[in-house]
Amino acid sequence: MDLQKSILVFKLGEYNNFSDLDSTSEIKHFIADLSGVSIDVAKSVTNKFITFGNSISAVNRSFVVVCEFSFDNTLTIVPTLQEAYDYIEMEEIERQLEL
Repeated sequence: MDLQKSILVFKLGEYNNFSDLDSTSEIKHFIADLSGVSIDVAKSVTNKFITFGNSISAVNRSFVVVCEFSFDNTLTIVPTLQEAYDYIEMEEIERQLEL
């Protein structure tokens, strides 16, 4: 399976509402792109992201947040979209090695 096809990138802006996301059979990994949002907006979704991230990781899937600043130490936060893809790829390799 092409890893890129199994990743959903969603962008959260200053005035977007965060809605619950459901994973489909094809989508296995999620990237929340918070590029350009304020720290207040990022902090406002922290609890939802933590809950979502925990549910995703419980079924061996990945959830990465792209943000210029760190706003929570329990979330995987990287500064660029490319680093988010790289992180997911590394996690997939680790999962395959554990089998």
